[in-house]
Amino acid sequence: MNKTHNMLRRWSTWIAVVVFAAAIFAIDRVLGRYHWAEVAGHLYAIPWRTLLLAAALTVGSYLVLSLYDLLGVRNAGGSLPWRTVATASFTAYAVAHNVGFAALSGGSIRYRIYSKAGLSGLQIAQVIAFCTLTFALGSALLCGISLALRAEQAGPLLHVGTGLARSAGWALILLVAAYVATGTVRRKPLRFRGAQVQLPGPGMSLLQVIVACVDMGLAAGVLYVLMPQGSTDGYIAFLSIYLLATAAGLVSSVPGGLGVFESVLLLLTPHGAADQTLAAILAYRIIYFLAPFLLAVAVMVGHETWATRHVFGRWLTWGRAWLRVITPHAIATAVFLCGVVLLFSGATPIMDERLHLLREIVPPQLLEASHLLGSAAGVALLFLAQSLQRRLDAAWHVTLWLLIVGAMASLAKGFDYEEALILLAMVVLLVVVRDRFHRKASLLDQRFSPAWVVAAIVALAASVCLALFSHRHVDISQELWWQFAMDADAPRSLRATLLSIVLAGVAGAWMLLRPAALEYVLPAAADLARAQRVIDGSADTNANLALLGDKNLLFSPDGAGFVMFRPVGRSWIAMGDPVGPPEVRASLVWAFREACDRYAARAVFYQVGVEDLPNYLDTGLTLAKIGEEARVDLREFSLQGAQAAELRQTHRRALRDGASCEVLPATAVPALLPELRRISDNWLAAKSVAEKGFSLGRFDEGYLARFPCAVVRVGGQLVAFANIWTTGNKHELSVDLMRHDGAAPRSVMDFLMIELMSWGQAQGFQWFNLGMAPLSGLADREFSPTWNRVGAFVYRHGEHFYNFEGLRAYKQKFHPVWRPRYIASPGRTAMPRIIMDVTSLIAGSPRRILMRSPWLVGALAMVLCHAATRIG
Repeated sequence: MNKTHNMLRRWSTWIAVVVFAAAIFAIDRVLGRYHWAEVAGHLYAIPWRTLLLAAALTVGSYLVLSLYDLLGVRNAGGSLPWRTVATASFTAYAVAHNVGFAALSGGSIRYRIYSKAGLSGLQIAQVIAFCTLTFALGSALLCGISLALRAEQAGPLLHVGTGLARSAGWALILLVAAYVATGTVRRKPLRFRGAQVQLPGPGMSLLQVIVACVDMGLAAGVLYVLMPQGSTDGYIAFLSIYLLATAAGLVSSVPGGLGVFESVLLLLTPHGAADQTLAAILAYRIIYFLAPFLLAVAVMVGHETWATRHVFGRWLTWGRAWLRVITPHAIATAVFLCGVVLLFSGATPIMDERLHLLREIVPPQLLEASHLLGSAAGVALLFLAQSLQRRLDAAWHVTLWLLIVGAMASLAKGFDYEEALILLAMVVLLVVVRDRFHRKASLLDQRFSPAWVVAAIVALAASVCLALFSHRHVDISQELWWQFAMDADAPRSLRATLLSIVLAGVAGAWMLLRPAALEYVLPAAADLARAQRVIDGSADTNANLALLGDKNLLFSPDGAGFVMFRPVGRSWIAMGDPVGPPEVRASLVWAFREACDRYAARAVFYQVGVEDLPNYLDTGLTLAKIGEEARVDLREFSLQGAQAAELRQTHRRALRDGASCEVLPATAVPALLPELRRISDNWLAAKSVAEKGFSLGRFDEGYLARFPCAVVRVGGQLVAFANIWTTGNKHELSVDLMRHDGAAPRSVMDFLMIELMSWGQAQGFQWFNLGMAPLSGLADREFSPTWNRVGAFVYRHGEHFYNFEGLRAYKQKFHPVWRPRYIASPGRTAMPRIIMDVTSLIAGSPRRILMRSPWLVGALAMVLCHAATRIG
């Protein structure tokens, strides 16, 4: 499965590249006899009245697009104001139209806005699916009407017979009608392989079709009014061509359908000069794609600023926050576009009036060097952008200087002050958000996602095509490469383009040929000693689990923190949050996530707290609550008063039975190990259980000798023990193994806990950690996530498998403070497998999962949850 997944990713990457190359080849064949200046002249010649009409139609189209989301929210059972829905819809569609990969780009924006507005993850997924279906319905119906009514014109354009074109049109119309009729007649949800989908009602499905048709009609109208007069056979015939070009762009997986959309339109447009048609398409790209994208970025910044306005007091601090709220993803995209700008600038000739000015102030050698330097900086920015997305400190420094170098090169090579201002504005933005890039990691160790590789190849290929197109009428010969003169635009562009290709090739060869990172191995004694120094500064007693030696340790570069984890199957499961100071933990989450990605493994963080939740969300992981952890505030702990009556009686009863408790230092433990072994073996035999692991300690002499130990004696005989976890700053105290033999009083465990809390209070500790109660605290309400509702049901009715409620009741008698615990993982589809992997780690082997594991029911519940919600 892993190899198949990787193969599909590689094939999808190269298919998109091949489709883009084919589209560029088609455009080149159509525009072979035209010059770039002619296309630019036609672009500038479009009347202002036409441009304003196209802009008005664009506004109308995006307003209608907001109805997609509005209907989708209502269909998912939500109720949000139109302003919130319109903001999400506009920004999502504006970004998705340009970036491509709509499910990822537009979906992430919708998730950010709608989750803050109160929609659940399942509802947001339903909205995204609803919008996708609505677009498909509108496209199918309009294309069907166009083919059915204008088959005589559409058939020759599509190189099919008139009858086939008309039949295809009616088939599309009937398909949409069948969808509406199904929603009207069928009330029960559709079921397929255990999944179910609730179809919209008759009114909603009809609204879907109407809204989608209006939107597609307006979007096509934007380009139709820009097309040269006489180039089409009317709006209806043009509509089918537009829909086919749009569908081809979507299927190609090329970002924004760049090149594919243009090639289909140029090949299918029956009349008019190709250069005029290309000018109209460029104007359409600017009006319908680029302008809304820039506005969407401004809207996102404004939306985030408004949501966090209460944090900032003074106007200057507030203004700075406007820039800080731009996420690293947006900054990475902007840096990538800056690289594209430098590449395109190097591929095009210098404007004549600026060339005359440069003759007076710039030496020819500086002009040549600046041209090459600008293109080299552009290629580097393409590859640095993804490292910025991952918040690398080194990427921030290198990008900052490359932008400055690029700005200087833009001024020196063509007095392109517009480019220089864009690059310098990006420099200012990076300086303002400097604190967002804090991860200490090597740039050379980064791997690029398939989507990023496609985008880089497309950008580089587009710059090559632009260079060839801009200098089409220049005879390319061997001597041309060695011509150096102020007005030698073509040689300069060709040399810069060649340098860009060489640099990109070197980067690609490095990614393919560099050695893979070594597998992590179980820690040696030196590694455990290194981990001990980190644990001594931690405030979480669970960090002591690293000293078991059964987990891999991933240290930060400076050794100030680590992640402890165990691979099982395709899951790499980290125990708890990263251990170390806050500034190190965020980098460790990213490092672990990337290590998992390098080996195609699932990154899982088990039993994490609320402090690091933003770090997990930033890396694309999702969260599910798995229970609550109990901690007793030792500063308020007391056996006095009515509230502590039960504990007080238990303690007195144990004392009457002759029990006494003593806390021994770690140095005294080795001498008692034989007695402790006897008690442990008796306890395991009486419980009919085996040693567990991962999130629990086990009887290991080397491990126990590292910690203080509390022992209970009755009549001088040792009858119970517990090893003690502490933190160096005395923030928290806890126990790991708690075992007793048959000679111990019945209330010996309660007695031991009370004694340890009193001892910790005397030693100045703040909290006593009682551990987690699985599935405790999961809400069971109408709008709760499915996992929470199933988990809450299991918590109440799963007593045959594990005493969930009894465990919480036992810990509750110590009057603790409860805090939530989560599992961070790739998401719903992988959760059943992940839960089983965690369970097998804790149980010690897959066979023991069947032996009263508290996670067995949770795992089965997640399987049922996945089966019921896989469509969402």
